[in-house]
Amino acid sequence: KNEVLSCNMLNELEQAVKEGIMEKAGPMYQFTHEIVQQTIYELIQSNNRMLLHMTIGKNLLKSAANNPTLHLLAVDQINICCKDGDLSPDESEQYASANATAAKFAIGASSFEQARSYINIGIQLLKAQHWQTQ
Repeated sequence: KNEVLSCNMLNELEQAVKEGIMEKAGPMYQFTHEIVQQTIYELIQSNNRMLLHMTIGKNLLKSAANNPTLHLLAVDQINICCKDGDLSPDESEQYASANATAAKFAIGASSFEQARSYINIGIQLLKAQHWQTQ
């Protein structure tokens, strides 16, 4: 079992706050300093980083519903992992759709460059003959 993901995330976040690694502002957590974040990230093995990004993205996507901010955060996490191409056809289709929704949210916020990025990633996730099968 992967030890990176076998913990209760809220308990771990609270412990990080107690130790001064993170700060809590309302429901949000953030690292006390960018160097702390970068150092901790680099300590995580590369394959575990991808698994962590995907797990965070999937969980955020499940709870995003109609919340554009959560949806965009979820898609950003998932897109970090989509570059390696280790997705099932169903996952590729699901994440292509999630990127299309993210592009709509980005357009609604007048963030056109970000929207273009979501569209490009979504297209890359589609099969070559997607217009015939998807």
